[in-house]
Amino acid sequence: MRLSLVLFSILFTLKGITDAQNNLIGYWHGFGLIVEIKECEDKLCGVIEHIFVSDDKDPKTILDENNKDKELKSRTLVGSNILFDFSRQPDSSGTHTGRIYNPDEGKSYKSKIRLLENGDLEIEGCFTVICRKVGEWLPVTISIDGNGKRVAKLTNPLAIF
Repeated sequence: MRLSLVLFSILFTLKGITDAQNNLIGYWHGFGLIVEIKECEDKLCGVIEHIFVSDDKDPKTILDENNKDKELKSRTLVGSNILFDFSRQPDSSGTHTGRIYNPDEGKSYKSKIRLLENGDLEIEGCFTVICRKVGEWLPVTISIDGNGKRVAKLTNPLAIF
């Protein structure tokens, strides 16, 4: 009986860790972007899927012109990683650590992300040893409409109020 209880506890803990990781995987809205968090080899990364801009501008033509690497200045931001090298498993506080890219500055910083109880994703940026919250991303559901276009809807639209 005792062995069964120990095995059940271990399995339940492992399931919780996997669920926390899998809840990050998907689409998120924040910083004027839609980002897809997905598995990249043995880490998690976040790829820019869409940039919200004025109607007369095609988001797929926006370049990474502020990048400090001259070879990357001509790449488009859509399709680029904004989150990279994030741990697949959270630490004991539910935090994943990695790096975040700021296209406005062309720099990347140490970062922490954490899934909040309301389903939002808290983003922290770190400079040296000081980390501070820089925003919350909202979960987004992507679907295909009748014309074959992808449509994004906030998973919990009441979360913004």
